Amino acid sequence: MSRLRSGAGRANVWLPGLLAFALPLSTSAVSAVALLILLLWLIEGNFLLKLAETLFTPVAATVLGYLALLCLGLLWTANPADGLSVLQSHWKIALLPVFLTAVRHERRAFYLSCFIAGMSAAMLLTFLVWLGLVQYADVSPAHLTPKTFHVVYNPLLAFAIYLTLHKAVWEEPRRRARAGLFALAGLMSVNMFMTEGRTGQAAFFVLLSLFLLQVFGRKRVRAVLLLCLLLPAGIAAGYVASPVFQQRVDLALSEASGFHDNPNTSVGLRLQFCQNALALIRQQPCLGVGTGDFKAAYGLVNQQRSPHCVSTDNPHNQYLLSAALLGLPGLLILLLVFFLMLRQARSEQEDSLCRARFAFPLFFAVIMLAESYLKVYQTAFLFALMTAVLYKKKPLPQAEGRSWLILSYRANIPGSACSQHLDDRLPHLQAQGIEPVLLTGPAGLAHPTWRHFRTVSLAPSGLRFELRHYLRRRLRHRWQFKLVETLLLLPVLPFYLLEKIVVNLESEWSWGLLASLRGLLLCRQLRPELVYSTGGSASAHVAGLLIKRWTGIRWIAETQDPLVHDQGWRRSRLALLLYTNLERRICQQADLFVFLVGAALEHCRQRTGGGRLAVVYPGAEPSWFGQQELYSKGGRCSFAHFGSLSGTRNLAVFFQALEQVVSGRPELRGRAQVDVYGSFDSLSEREMQRLRLHDLVRVHGPVPREEAIARMQQADCLLLVQNIIYFSCETIPSKVYEYLLTGRPILGLLHNNKELAAMLRDSGHRATPADDVQATAAAIAAILDDWAADKLTAAMAVDRPWTVEAAVRKLICLSEGCSSCA
Repeated sequence: MSRLRSGAGRANVWLPGLLAFALPLSTSAVSAVALLILLLWLIEGNFLLKLAETLFTPVAATVLGYLALLCLGLLWTANPADGLSVLQSHWKIALLPVFLTAVRHERRAFYLSCFIAGMSAAMLLTFLVWLGLVQYADVSPAHLTPKTFHVVYNPLLAFAIYLTLHKAVWEEPRRRARAGLFALAGLMSVNMFMTEGRTGQAAFFVLLSLFLLQVFGRKRVRAVLLLCLLLPAGIAAGYVASPVFQQRVDLALSEASGFHDNPNTSVGLRLQFCQNALALIRQQPCLGVGTGDFKAAYGLVNQQRSPHCVSTDNPHNQYLLSAALLGLPGLLILLLVFFLMLRQARSEQEDSLCRARFAFPLFFAVIMLAESYLKVYQTAFLFALMTAVLYKKKPLPQAEGRSWLILSYRANIPGSACSQHLDDRLPHLQAQGIEPVLLTGPAGLAHPTWRHFRTVSLAPSGLRFELRHYLRRRLRHRWQFKLVETLLLLPVLPFYLLEKIVVNLESEWSWGLLASLRGLLLCRQLRPELVYSTGGSASAHVAGLLIKRWTGIRWIAETQDPLVHDQGWRRSRLALLLYTNLERRICQQADLFVFLVGAALEHCRQRTGGGRLAVVYPGAEPSWFGQQELYSKGGRCSFAHFGSLSGTRNLAVFFQALEQVVSGRPELRGRAQVDVYGSFDSLSEREMQRLRLHDLVRVHGPVPREEAIARMQQADCLLLVQNIIYFSCETIPSKVYEYLLTGRPILGLLHNNKELAAMLRDSGHRATPADDVQATAAAIAAILDDWAADKLTAAMAVDRPWTVEAAVRKLICLSEGCSSCA
């Protein structure tokens, strides 16, 4: 069976070339080859991998989105049968995922050459007819293509001419071969004006203009001047030399000028279709008439506006058809396809076919003004096949040495503790000979140093969260942010509310679904040593679990905060059920489950029975600290708090203790000062005002991390406050390790966290219960007295192995199965 599947895959590498050759020659051959490709594609299997490649090729994913919108349009159509007929007419472009995953990047030149060869054969046939050597059916020297085939033939010929010129200039190094290609392009150009397709002739001039611009590169002025000379000259020469071209141009001008008197002509009807379709779109601009209602709706408009003209089910314009069927969303997603094509062409300019990637969307954008070419048989196949060939992504090169695929929703986000936890480790992984490959959400910027892949969420809550992050980076003024946010998110609001009613989980819960597919694709291409899921979001572990199941690759899961805690659960029952099940599956299937706190590990072991569990203290980066010269004693003793304040993590108890101290010993009021860096919650602010401590408190707001670290080293005493909830016994805030490496004294208000309390006290710092005002007051008074007596010395915590480098070394040691590291 495996031999059959691999053989099917090998055969499918070559069949797209046969399909490209048959496109201008035989619809029967095209159908037969397309169905054979589909059959072999199904036999080959690997559907998850193929799905991943399709979804993470933006152009292909957007085309599927357009087809999905057509399917949704059946919901508001009054003629389901006609709607199904419309869907059936789009089956050719639905084969795009099949072609995309069948073709090979290294065979792209072969596929394009096959298309040029097929077009050359079709052209040769027209020359034989023109010479009178071949005559069949309705083909004659006066009419070189069957019936209305010129509507398809000339656009195909125009694109083939561009590809031939492209191959001659940028792909073929041999002089004779280049001369032959130029001669072939010239012969095709002559043939263009011997045949009748006006749309293809217009596309020819547009593509020829683009070609000249690309040849001259940055010499745009020279290229424009040459175009101004050559383009009118070429049109004039064609008009004079070709009776067919002259007759078609004169006829078009005559029919256009006489449109108001006689619209029942080829050009006149198209103009009338355009006017009526625009009127239909104005009536229902939001969602359109539905996938199956264009014919009936157009008939009503036609009866009102132009009863003397024939009705139609096709406005002969792909843009108008899409907008009429699906409203503004349909038109936008169609334009988005072209935008993504151009963006990929611009972002991959080192690719040998990048110029053709610019030409292809321009070509289709032009011809679709004159016909709904995504429905026409040959051009729909051309669109699907050439999109697959031109926008197939190059396989990623494998790392030269060891590499880890790191799954984390957050990365490279300033101010995010979850992001900083990972960002700090990346250089140390590299130093240990492991190349980090990042797969993250889109909230953070692309990392300039490491290979970084980003994936969006699927659910409305995730898309809302990610869009807000993007807008905050782009829009500086709050009113701009709110306006754009409202306009963009208003259509998503009903779905967001429905999601929160049905599935009330964290915003990024759905990210793991797409991340797992992207991770599968990266595992197959990059062959990493293992998958490492971290970053605080449970969705990263969902992705790691699925990748582990699909590939069997080694998997390390690291939870920064426990997925489940035994008391005080504040989320929904559904969330508790899902996270409990996820935690159990991680224990069963992960090769290593890492915790940042020993208590969290023990509680997990009690709930699940355990697995291969370990504790790795994350630490901080020593190179940022140790600059004792930053500290100098000031006029007041500064208690500095860094980070966010919310809920039960607030300064109320500290303020009450401070007020008790300064009330009992008024002389201490002149010694104390509280500096708050980060958020300042309303409860803390109210308590400050109630106790009249506002003259002792300075609120600095959020500051960059580098500045925060410098301010830490300048403080007299660093303040640490935990939430007064059960959850606090299982966590150690990441800033604790930064506090420890500053060497400054620390006052920790902790809640049932023996591990953290021992860590502080063993290092010479103070720890009090977070809800004990008396103990906190005693600690504050002692600190103020020591400060006044110059006895408030820096603690020596730098000897502790709480560094990022130590954490990374231990993590690598554990990943290699070393029992002494556990």
